[in-house]
Formats: sequence, structure tokens, C-alpha cells
Amino acid sequence: MSDPLKNIRWFMEVAYDGTDYLGWQIQPDGLTVQEVLEEKLGMIYANQLIRTESSGRTDAGVHALGQAVTFSAPCRPIVQDWKLYKALNRMLPQSIRIREAREVEEKFHARFSAAGKAYTYVINRGLPNPFSDRWSWNMGDFTDLCELRKSCDRLVGVHDFSSFTVDRKEIDDAVRTIFRIEIHEFGDLVCLTFVGDGFLYKMIRSLMGTLAFAGTGKIKADEVEEILQSRKRAAAHDTAPAQGLFLMKVFYDEESMKKFKLEKPPFWN
Repeated sequence: MSDPLKNIRWFMEVAYDGTDYLGWQIQPDGLTVQEVLEEKLGMIYANQLIRTESSGRTDAGVHALGQAVTFSAPCRPIVQDWKLYKALNRMLPQSIRIREAREVEEKFHARFSAAGKAYTYVINRGLPNPFSDRWSWNMGDFTDLCELRKSCDRLVGVHDFSSFTVDRKEIDDAVRTIFRIEIHEFGDLVCLTFVGDGFLYKMIRSLMGTLAFAGTGKIKADEVEEILQSRKRAAAHDTAPAQGLFLMKVFYDEESMKKFKLEKPPFWN
């Protein structure tokens, strides 16, 4: 028999439309994804307080297709993986979906066990419309993909990305590794996928704010490299809007990270 006092460690992959949420992490002044998820978990576990950990915080308006979440919960009541998955998806709003739920080892942690992440940013070169604009940055003149690719090449590797994050005192090491940046076209949509060992606060959106100038032919790859090497946030361009960014996947081994490839835009079925 299972020890009723022992906790079970759970892993979940969560997808959400971040449009109407103040980000992932619980906030005192607005609705967040974590708040909604923990409320429903508490209902499943007989009104017990269930605290979740994520692979990282997504900002207000940022979406996720593969946010990783871990939590510990009691053995009683007994909740099987398929039951947890189905129960949560019945209880949660349509803007939050559980894609996977399974038991993991006690030491497994959504953030600290991770080997890397993939983010995708979506640019829409077509006419503005209220549907695609919910999940992309509309930019009709984003046509210089040659200069964009050259600029992305300058960002791949191990770098100090101080130029592409906000000035936060808790950041004591701005060195990160971007393994690759892939550019895919799907009709009017251009998707940039960043795969790396980890990303600084607002790093992808800060990078995209500058890469947008390369994609519209306003700056060259050499200028992007100069901004990177300056290590000054003031040298970079404005942060790209939140609605185009998706956390695609969190990796827990190098092999799955190497194999990851964007097959279609994040919001296509």
C-alpha cells in the first residue's frame, strides 16, 4: 500500500493563450496562469493547497505551447495521470490546456532540471486582422530575410547578452548560449525559433526588437553585432510586443533539444 503521508511528484506540460493573463506567476493585482492552475489543482486534491513550480516566468501577454510545471501532491486522494489530465482540462478555461501529466522522480524540478528551452516569435507580414494579430506582431515590411539571417548568425553561440535584457539587480551573470536560431516562412508568417540553454528576462523580445530592424532592412548584421558587444541595453532597440512570443518547449536532455524543429506556426493545428 502507498504511504498516505508521502507526496507524489508530478510533471505537466501546459499550453496557454497569455492574452488575458498577467503572465505565469501569481501577482497581487491581476489574474495569472499559475493562480488559475493552482486553484483547480486544489479542487482536485480536496481543497488542499498545491504549489506549482514552472520552468520560468512568462510575461503578461506571452503564450506557451510547452510550459513545464512540477508540483508535489499527496497520495490521497489517489489521482492517476490520465485522470489528472482529463479532470484539469474539464475544469480549466479554454485558454489553458494540459498537454501531458505524469509522475516523476522526487528530485525532478521544472526549472532546475532543465537543459534548455525553445521559444518562437511570430511576425505577420500580411494585412492586419483581429485573429492572427492576437498571436503575432504585424509588420508588413518585414521582407529582408537575408540580412535577418546574417544578423541571427551573429547572435548564435556563447555571449554576454546584457544589451538584450532589462536592468535588474538580481541578474549577476548575463552570459547565455544560443545553440541556434531558425527562420521559417509559412505564407505571410515568419517564425523565428530560438533554442538555448536559458534566456534572460525579456531577452527574446529584446532581441526581436532589434532583429525587426534587420528584417525591415533598416540595420545591418554588423550593427546587430555592435549592439551585442556593447553590453548596454540603451544601445538596442525597443522590446518587441508580447503577443508574438511563445514558449515552445522545455528540454531535459540534449538529444531532444537537438531534434526539436518547428513544423508549423504555434497556433496552427
